[in-house]
Amino acid sequence: MSPDPRDRLLRLNLDHADGTIDPERVVWLACDLLIAGLDSPTLRELAGESPARLEQRDADALVRQVLVELGVTLMTEEEADWYLGRETARKILAGAPRAEWKNKTWRITTRVNDENDGVYAAFNTYEYDPEPFRGYVREYLRLADERLTEW
Repeated sequence: MSPDPRDRLLRLNLDHADGTIDPERVVWLACDLLIAGLDSPTLRELAGESPARLEQRDADALVRQVLVELGVTLMTEEEADWYLGRETARKILAGAPRAEWKNKTWRITTRVNDENDGVYAAFNTYEYDPEPFRGYVREYLRLADERLTEW
């Protein structure tokens, strides 16, 4: 079963705000959204683009317009940053393998570090003593939930 169109729009909004739009992927996503019953002039235009030839800046502009036409409130870069960090924090606390999140912890470490760089020490000892780093991750999750509730 394919993901809920709302989840796909959320991911599109996150990628747009985070500046990580993949032109090829968004063309196929636009096709999927049309099949799922969503429609707008720019969504049809995006679905008709060549996945191999669409330029990054054009993909960004089209995605932005699609989101606007579909009535999606555009995320700010900061909202996306907290949201993506929260996704990573949830993976860590759920026990996902380190390979799934180890290169995505920078949002967490930069927000919850202390004057002694404790979060980095805790990250470096995660393999044999995960609890100190998990404590920092829980603090980040608390902050992220607080921030995202404000928006």
